[in-house]
Amino acid sequence: MLFILALLPLLPLAYAAQEPLRILHRVYHPKLPTESFTERGALSLSGSGPFTGTSLVPSEGLASDLLEFAQSLHNADASLDNNALYQVALEHPGDTDQSQWDVSSVKACHLSQATSDSIRLHVSNDGTPYAIDYFLSPVPHDGACPKRSRTSKSPPTPLHIRPITNTTVFVNTPRVPAQPPLRTPPPLTTEGKVAEPVPEKSFLQKYWIYILIAVVALVMSPAPPEEEGGGNARQGGR
Repeated sequence: MLFILALLPLLPLAYAAQEPLRILHRVYHPKLPTESFTERGALSLSGSGPFTGTSLVPSEGLASDLLEFAQSLHNADASLDNNALYQVALEHPGDTDQSQWDVSSVKACHLSQATSDSIRLHVSNDGTPYAIDYFLSPVPHDGACPKRSRTSKSPPTPLHIRPITNTTVFVNTPRVPAQPPLRTPPPLTTEGKVAEPVPEKSFLQKYWIYILIAVVALVMSPAPPEEEGGGNARQGGR
């Protein structure tokens, strides 16, 4: 019973961690007034660490938002100068100040040819999301916008922005880098200087005593006795 009571304060925290995150979007252009973000979708997280699961549910007004974005750029004649940005924001829980949210931007002109997009969510050690990155694909390597012709006879058509249903979500969790191998510090003298290493001894310096003992043993060893058999043989021959 006491164990259950101890877990009760943790239940609201666990529930709060499972509440969906709000992903918002808008278009930004220097010529236009800064619009407020509108909801793009709800992102749910499950699990933790490298096994975190994600589920992104698009908002019901996603298609109409994109159509409104394209029309606003067209009305301001700002869809041809390639300065329009499509921005995706991560709402920080409990923070209604949009200027404090983390925002990722891409060129709005790439939305017309993009077939997929991806969201990369960065979370802290305790699992709190704090940053977001947004990517479109395909995008030219130089990032240049597609060329759109404009003539005096035919007015430019609005930028075509269609909803992308192929969205991939990645979660980046903190990683602890491998510790570099540390070398043993050199010994110091009493004066604080690096002690000079003792030079290695040569072969004679290491083993001279053993060589000397071997030489002395050879010198001091007695000579072998002479054989008498040879003298007797000479005497018998006489």
